[in-house]
Amino acid sequence: LDAGTFGTMGVGIGFALAAAIYCRDHRPGKRVVCVEGDSAFGFSGMEIETIARYQLPVTIIVFNNNGIAMGIPDDMWDMVEKSGDLLLNAPPTSLAPNTRYEKMMEAFGGKGYFCRTPTEIRNSLKAALECNKPALVNIMISPMAQRKTQEFNWLTKSNL
Repeated sequence: LDAGTFGTMGVGIGFALAAAIYCRDHRPGKRVVCVEGDSAFGFSGMEIETIARYQLPVTIIVFNNNGIAMGIPDDMWDMVEKSGDLLLNAPPTSLAPNTRYEKMMEAFGGKGYFCRTPTEIRNSLKAALECNKPALVNIMISPMAQRKTQEFNWLTKSNL
C-alpha cells in the first residue's frame, strides 16, 4: 500500500491494520509486515492496541534513529540532559534516545524484540514472522545514518 505522497508519516499502521483484517478473513496464515521509522510510529503507534486486541497477524518493524529525519547521538543527548532544560535545549527533530517501543507491544500481549546488531535483527525478524501473535521489532540505527541513493528514478520523482 502506498500513501501517495512524499513525506507522509504515520499511515503505515493504519494500512497494516486494514490489510491484516483482510488477511485474517480471506488469507489465513498470511502475515502483514509494516515498516516505519520511529517518528512515523509516533503518529499512530497506539493502534498496536487494536492490533493486539484483535490478535491480528501483523509484524511492525521500527527503524529507530532517535529522531525525525536524523536524531542525535547518545553523547550529544547526554550533553543536552546535563544542560538542565530538555525542552529548551533538545533539537526540535530529536526524540528520546533508545525508546523501547517493543515494550508497548508486550504490554498489550504481543511479542516485542529489541535489536542493536545484525544477528539480533536476523533472529528477531525470524521469530516475529513465525510467531502467532502481533509483534514489533525495534531496530536501533545510527542517528546520523543517511539514506541510500535511489537506484530507480520512479522512487524519487512525483507525478504531481
